[in-house]
Amino acid sequence: MDISTLLDQAARKWPDAPALSDPGRGRRLTFLQLDQALTAFGQALERSGVGEGERVALLADAGIDYLIADYGCMASGRVRVPLDPALSPAELLAQLRDAGVALLLFSAQYADVAAGLAGEGIRCRALEALTEAPGTQLPARVAQPAQALASLNYTGGTTGVPKAVMHRHDSLCAVLQNIVMARGAVPGDVLLNVRPLWPIAAVAVLAHLLGGGQVVLGGRFDSKAFLGQLAQWRVAYSSLVPTQLLRLLRESGTAAAQLPYFKSLDIGAAALTGEVLEGAFSLFDGRTAVLYGMTEAPWSCYLPAAQMAALRHAGESAEGVVGRPLFATAMRIHSPDANGIGEILLAGPHVMAGYWQQPGLTGEVMVSGWLRSGDLGRLRADGQLEVLGRCKDIIRSGGKSVQPGEVEQALLSHGAVREAHVFGLADVEWGEEVCAVVVLEAGQVATADALAQHCRGLLSRYKVPRKVWFIDELPRSHYGKVQKKRLLELLGPVAG
Repeated sequence: MDISTLLDQAARKWPDAPALSDPGRGRRLTFLQLDQALTAFGQALERSGVGEGERVALLADAGIDYLIADYGCMASGRVRVPLDPALSPAELLAQLRDAGVALLLFSAQYADVAAGLAGEGIRCRALEALTEAPGTQLPARVAQPAQALASLNYTGGTTGVPKAVMHRHDSLCAVLQNIVMARGAVPGDVLLNVRPLWPIAAVAVLAHLLGGGQVVLGGRFDSKAFLGQLAQWRVAYSSLVPTQLLRLLRESGTAAAQLPYFKSLDIGAAALTGEVLEGAFSLFDGRTAVLYGMTEAPWSCYLPAAQMAALRHAGESAEGVVGRPLFATAMRIHSPDANGIGEILLAGPHVMAGYWQQPGLTGEVMVSGWLRSGDLGRLRADGQLEVLGRCKDIIRSGGKSVQPGEVEQALLSHGAVREAHVFGLADVEWGEEVCAVVVLEAGQVATADALAQHCRGLLSRYKVPRKVWFIDELPRSHYGKVQKKRLLELLGPVAG
């Protein structure tokens, strides 16, 4: 199967049903109009001298034109290369050169950035010039080979050598199947998108379309407007990253919102704290779901809202629980310890083909058909996966292993602690020493000694933090992960 065929099938099933809506720009496309726009976009690439198999980079906001280009590249046999607009020009240039792009398409707000990249030899064109209304003569699109490269997704942070995940048509189709089966959306259901569409979010949006749903592009996330958008457009599904969700909770509180049409909010499992999960469950009246995956293997596990609610009604916090492997996913725990904890390995048709032009790195993470996730986890007795942190974050202190998540949970059980982040710092005697950064609840007071004493009642002595710092807010990425480099900069010489 390939992306072009799936889009063609959707247009035949629901030709006159609304597919994409962009209220901010007053635009709307039916499924047939979207399909025609994709074909016309492929023709525009042909006229621009971009051949099949060549890479087309996208530097644009989350609008209809972006999706026409994103899906149009894949449907016409080109390779999409979505870019993070937050990167510096130098970082963008490194990725563009690494991918060997034939063309960079940009929207108006990135015109200055594109001009600078053009000065470095990158061929650039305004996105809108290739997404004009299609003409009357539109040939049928041909199906693409299942093994053909469809997407390069740059990942792994903003520094160092660029690293692009390769997805072929068949792996993306397996991802789409996982999402469609997991969400259970029906034709007519509305999905509100307020997330950037790179590197893989556009694929989740596509899955909703392939189930006959309508996608409303709500622009940039606005914590003051989000609940109103859900009500106004009778939204059934939406998705937020943890940082967005935290802002929403601070703006709206946790009283249950009146959303009669809403079915579920999807939240990525990474960096989802118990406090945020608790607030989301309350605000959305139990209609929250958790997904687990990574760019290399998107949508590998899913905990639907009903199962999340069942866990919480049974008295569990559900923190770290991400559900069972989805239809196309195989999973196992590598070298589990006495508690069943080990590295999560993933396999299946949805897993990447490898890293672009980096066979050595591919060989390090792809072993005998299994993807080394780098995540620590265990399988519960009920078959659900519990994610416990990153393997590289394990602290080796005095010859023993300390899992930061376990120490963080001990700190969070103290009534004065709102957030905690535990990490290791080099130490001559111990190899690494356990350190913690704590954010206190408003109006609460605690000392490092008091928190250490609290942890001694819950943890083995070697796991108790030897150093504790107090700060007002943890520095987090867009996806909610604590940024250790920024954190150490905040702590200054005392953490050196």
